[in-house]
Amino acid sequence: MVHDFRTIGLPAMLSFHTVARLGGISAAADHLSLAKSGVSRHVSQLETHFGIQLLERGGRSVKLTPIGIRLDHRIRSILAEVDLLDDIAREEGAGISGQVTITTTPDFGRLVASTLFPAACKRHPDLSLVMRTAYAFEDMQDPSTDIAFRIGLFKDDRLVVRELGAFRFFLVASPELARTRMLTRPEDLADLPCLTFRADRPRSTWTFHAPDDQATVEVAGPIAVQSFDILLQLAIAGEGYALLPEIMLGDALESGALVRCLPDHASRPYPVFLTYRPGARRVARVDATVALAEELIPLRLSDRRL
Repeated sequence: MVHDFRTIGLPAMLSFHTVARLGGISAAADHLSLAKSGVSRHVSQLETHFGIQLLERGGRSVKLTPIGIRLDHRIRSILAEVDLLDDIAREEGAGISGQVTITTTPDFGRLVASTLFPAACKRHPDLSLVMRTAYAFEDMQDPSTDIAFRIGLFKDDRLVVRELGAFRFFLVASPELARTRMLTRPEDLADLPCLTFRADRPRSTWTFHAPDDQATVEVAGPIAVQSFDILLQLAIAGEGYALLPEIMLGDALESGALVRCLPDHASRPYPVFLTYRPGARRVARVDATVALAEELIPLRLSDRRL
């Protein structure tokens, strides 16, 4: 079977993956600086080799067949491994240097930037860190991403996944707002102005856990924003009660800009995972960054794992 794959070249796999990623042969040809006929020939070579149709061609765009989608997933992994081999070869004897690209959510990115980045610059001066932030999970089979921090329940058998710890959400408000009404239970929030993490409507469901109790309450208010950082600023301004990650509340609580309400209640723990492709730690710069993350990030989480 391995002998059969000698007829499949990396250029053909790269052309097919680029067509799949960009959605067209012309776009792929421009991206790869190849003739359209060359890209088409590469795709046809794969289809002939496997005896299956990989693309549904029509007009100016193409669409992957179901088997084409499955094959593209595997080809991405193969191309990532090829890039990994190149990285290992270039780093041999060169020490820890080069760029590591990290992805995470915007709000957890603040913790990563304040904790990991200064330590990396101090210990490895030739190391460069780049961080992309988004609430949607990026595809870790894309070789342009080295490591990712994922929040919440997560499982991907294609990746190495390490749980670093967890954090909770606390109910907070400005001191002035908190004095307007003494909260004794979560249900008291039902008729109070609440700031919700939504992008569609200013209503949400908050669940609180206490040592011997659990309560769920429907909340609403005048403002909904899909950004915990903006919600933090609105809460400080006294615009409403907010349920925010404890990892971003330290300065505001310490300075008195916010106070914690219902201190015996909090959300469930939200686990934090560090993920990377198998074999990625064979690259010195990635291994150094992962080692630092495993050392430092759990220290900032209330529920430590490493």
